This record gives sequence, structure tokens and C-alpha cells, in this order.
Amino acid sequence: MVDASYPVGGERMNVQERVERARRRLRAAEIATGILEALAVAGAVFVAMAMVDALLTLPLVIRMTAPPLAVIAAVARLSQRLARRRTGANAEDVALWIEARFPALRYALVTAVDPEYAGRVPEIEHNAGLVAFEPEVSRAAWRAVARPLIAVAIAASVLFLLPKGTVARVATARTGDALVALSLGRRTGNPLEPVVVYVAPPPYAAIATTVLDDPASVHAFVGSIITIDGRSVDDSTSTVVASVGSHDERITTSSGRWRLVFAMPVTTTAVRLRAGVHERLLVVEPIIDSIPIVTLTLPARDTIYRHPSGTVRLAADLSDDLGLASGTFEYIISSGSGENFTFKSGTMGATTFNGKVGALAVIFRLDSLSLQPGDILHLRAVARDRNNISGPGIGASETRTLRVARADEYDSVDVAAAPPPEPEKNALSQRMILLMTEALEKRRPKLNRSSLLGESQSIAAEQTRLRKRVGQIIFARLGEDNGAEESDSQLKPLNADSLLAAAARANTAKTGTEQEQQGDETPVVAINKPLLTAYNHMWQAATFLELGEPGAAVPWMKKALDALQVARAAERIYLRGKSRAVVVDVERARLQGKDKGSPALRTPRETLDPTRAARLTRFDAALKLALTMPSAAADSLLLLRMELIGRDDTASRDLETAANAIRSGKNATSALIRARRTLVGGVEHRNAIAPWGTIP
Repeated sequence: MVDASYPVGGERMNVQERVERARRRLRAAEIATGILEALAVAGAVFVAMAMVDALLTLPLVIRMTAPPLAVIAAVARLSQRLARRRTGANAEDVALWIEARFPALRYALVTAVDPEYAGRVPEIEHNAGLVAFEPEVSRAAWRAVARPLIAVAIAASVLFLLPKGTVARVATARTGDALVALSLGRRTGNPLEPVVVYVAPPPYAAIATTVLDDPASVHAFVGSIITIDGRSVDDSTSTVVASVGSHDERITTSSGRWRLVFAMPVTTTAVRLRAGVHERLLVVEPIIDSIPIVTLTLPARDTIYRHPSGTVRLAADLSDDLGLASGTFEYIISSGSGENFTFKSGTMGATTFNGKVGALAVIFRLDSLSLQPGDILHLRAVARDRNNISGPGIGASETRTLRVARADEYDSVDVAAAPPPEPEKNALSQRMILLMTEALEKRRPKLNRSSLLGESQSIAAEQTRLRKRVGQIIFARLGEDNGAEESDSQLKPLNADSLLAAAARANTAKTGTEQEQQGDETPVVAINKPLLTAYNHMWQAATFLELGEPGAAVPWMKKALDALQVARAAERIYLRGKSRAVVVDVERARLQGKDKGSPALRTPRETLDPTRAARLTRFDAALKLALTMPSAAADSLLLLRMELIGRDDTASRDLETAANAIRSGKNATSALIRARRTLVGGVEHRNAIAPWGTIP
């Protein structure tokens, strides 16, 4: 019998086993080649992106696409390589590949591995087994792997030889790596470009530090720590100096970097950076921490109780933009009648919170508060946030009142409605004085100085009398019969301290004990605060009227009227009877009026902002600098933006967007167009043709 085995690596193998071993080797080489080619493609993507970034300083958005782009290219190349039907697919393909390199076999190897003839022709298998094709398979496998391996080595060498930090900018692109940029094509020796700003919010905010690359403005909560980093330049004339507002700040230098650290101010402030001939402006705008939002859900409405007994359920929903600290229910019990009133306050259901939302719930018994007939229980929910820098912020819900009915309220069934309370009458009087003052201001151009002063002082006397009446109401509630003022020599505004002192005197005289109070706002000030505000605004209005300036007195009168309206709404009116309905004969009354249909006088249009033209001139001047001096143009737009903060928020945002676009070197055309349109405002029509049927 013919021996068809052949010694390979110290062991004897037949032809089929040798071909299978060659197939596995070639297939492994093909897979390794695909992996190395994928790595080479990914390395080429990183090399290209890193070199372009080193020359042009690519934006962060483009650099962040490098890793996913490299992965996609590598996976596509590997899939393409493995999807091909190559030499390692099956034994027949391997045998044909070997036959092509050893013609002397004359298809003996293909016949030997064919399942139809395997083992049936020993002579052919013996002759095929005598050919040593293993070395050629090994050389072919190494040649296939060598080419992509060399490409991977070249890509790795280039990435290793690139300057430090260049590869990291594309491999792990992140906000704040602007200072790592090599900027070979844009090196100007300006230490103020670029800069990186780190905003560390106060601890109570529980917000992570944010990083900004080369911003034109910074928005942060009050109390945040602002850190500005830049690259130092080896030039004694380029020392960086900084000022925040009107105060100079200290610059520290270390490891080729300069740094400015300061706390976020409470108002919008300009940070000026100067280094030799270079100058840069950065606007820092504070974000005000909002107070908690409190909604009282139970009780749902004001209620009158016949007997002060039973249980009352309180519930409130709380929320805050950063986080709640605590919440509680506050109550004020007002007792008495006529001119004798006492107040008692307290809290219940105090709860601490750790999140941004929370809820309060309490159930209490009315008889635990020792309420008497005629007493009024004022309830509200109060929440505090975690602001320990400028706060804490305190938010309160609307107030619900629970009143205990008096015994005399049930003596009669048909009782006329109660007359309007004093705040209502005062509001009507204040409105009349306001109308008189506005009428005088309209007639002012036609009056001489003496006539104007006489009429103005006459209105001032009416305002003073009304102010004294309001002051008397405030102090009459506290039992002081002398009122707020005893003589004209005491013409000065009231404050909370005098009100509290009067309350203490009144309660000590009537009850022999000091008034009980809890919380930040005493019940006396809380109940009388609208009238106290109106009193002080009337004092200001009367002062201007005495000087003959009715126009300056009008705003104070309007504020006083608004305060009186608040007091009117706070004084709950409980009608003890039902007013009679008035029946009107509509058919008889129709078309019986005296109005002749004459149109009212047309009111003139509002005048344009006098500073509008100046703002447009400044904007156009900054626009001319955008092409030649973009940094100066951005600074000019930021200075213009600072003047509009709080006055025109839309224009302020558009100017900020335009300044950021100019600072980052982007196409700022659309941003500048939008900013100018916002500054212009409404479209002006000049010499327009009138529509048909109207008089031009």
C-alpha cells in the first residue's frame, strides 16, 4: 500500500490535513490583514484631521467628528475585506491557489482533496504529498500582513511625532481645549486670543463647572467663580492686565499660562483685558436665582365657619429652579373688632427638601387654635431655596382666609349689603386726585408759573389730607387714636419700624403682653403693608405737587393707587344680604341715548426712542470694523449690548450672537443682519401713498 503521509513539523500528516492547515493559516492572515487595514484607515483619518487642525484650528464641532468618522471608516474597510471570497474560503480554493504556484502537481492536489476521489487513488495522493508547499503558504501569509502592518506603523509614527496635544484635540475633543491648539497658520503673538473661561457655580446650585471656548460674554449665577485662562507670550511688552468694572484684578502666571479669577458680580459688568497693543472685552452677566414657586392646593377657597371646630387639611406644591431647602405653612390670626385688633402668628408642618420639587401636607384641628367668633385665620405656604449667597429666596403662595362667623350675623335674614371698606373709598379718592393732576399737566403749557403753582399746591393739599387719612387708618387698627400724624411738622414717610413700635404699644396697653410673631414678616406689617406703601407714595406725590411739578407726581400717584387696590383686594368683603336685581326694559331703552356718534380725538403715536439713531450709528461703525479689526468690532457690539440689557432683551441676545460669531471667525452675516433689524425696530413709512378712499 502506498504511504500518502508527509512529515510536517515533526508529525506525519496526510494531504487533506496539510491543505486544511494551509487554509486556516491563509484565512487567519486574511483576517489579520483586514484588521490592520482598518487600523491604518482610522490612523489616516486622525493624522489628516490633526494636521489640518494644527494648520487651521478647526472648530470643536468638526473635531468631535474625528473619532466616529475613524470608526466608521475602519468598520467599513474590515467588512469589505472579510466579505470577499479569498483563498481561505474552502479546501478546493486553497488547493487551486497552491497548484497555481506549483505547476508540477498537475491537479494532483485538487484531486486529492476532492471528496469524490479522496482515498480512492493512493498514487495521486502520494505524489501530491511529496510537494512541500508549506513554506510558500507561510511566505504568502506574511507578505499579506506586512503591507497593512507597515501602514499602521507609519500612521502611529506620524501621530507620535505630532506636537503634544495635537492628537488629543481630535481624539478627545472637548470644550476648553482651545489653548492646546498649535495654530501654525494663525500665530499672532496675541496672548488674549484665544481664552478659555471656566464657570464654577456656587455650591448650593449643585451644578457642574462649565467650560467656554473663547466666548464674547458669560452668563453665571451670582457668587460663581469665574476663571479666565490664556497663553502667555515671551514678550515683556505683552504682560496681561485686567480690570473687572472699575477694579483692577491680579493676574497669575504659571507654566506658560496666565489666569484671572474673580467672583461673579451682582450686575452686568465688563471685564477688560489688555496686553500691550492688544485689548479685549468680555461681558459677564449675572443670572438671578429665582424664588421658589408655591401653589396652595388646599383649602381651595376662602371659608366661613359657624363653629371653630373640625379638621382642616392643608396641601401645597413647591418647586425651584435649583433646589428647595425647606417649606412650611404660616398662619396669622386676627382678632377683635372696631378699632381693637390683635394678631397672632405661627407655623406648622415645617419640612426640609433635597430636590427641585416637593409637597407640603398638614391636617390640624380648628379648636387647637382657640378661635373666637369674628376671628380670621390667614393661611399661606412658604418655601425657601438653598441660596446662601444672595438669599435664601423665599416664595409664598396666595393667602386663604378661614373666618369664624359672629353671633349677630344670624339675627336677620334681609340685611343690606355692608358699605365699602376704607381702602375702597381711599382708592376712589386717590383716582380722583390722579385725574386732577393729569388734567393739570395737560394744561401746563398754557398756564404761567404762578397759576400752575397755585393749582398744584391745591391738589397737594388734597393729597396730604388723603395721606393723613390713610395713616390714621393704619394706626387706628392698632388702637392709637392720635393717628399717624399729629401736626404738619411730622411730614415724613412711615416705615415698618414705626409701625411695629405702635403695634407693640397698642398690644401692651390692651393685652399686657407683647405681640407674638414668627417668620421674616410680622403680621402687623403683612396686614398693613399695602396701606403703608400707599402712604409713602402719597408723601412723594405731595412733595412734587408742592414744588409745582404735577408731571413728576403722576407716577407716584399711580403707584399709590395700585397699592390701595391691593389693600382693597386684601380686605375681604362678606355681604350679609343680597342686593336687589335691577330689571331693564331693553326694547324701551334702545336708541334713547344722547350720543351723536362723534368720534373721539385721535391720540398721537408714541415717539421714537431718542437713542435709537445713536445706537444704529454705533452699530454701523462696528460693522465697518468687522472686516479689518474683528476683535474691536466684537468689543463694540458687546458694549452696545450692555446698554440694552434689561431694556431690549431681544436686541441684546442678537448682539451677543453676532459678537460670538465675529470672535470665533465664523460667517456673521446673518447674525449681523438680524441684530440690525432688531435695533431698527418697526419699519418706517415715509411719503407713502394713502389707500383708496382715505384722505392722505
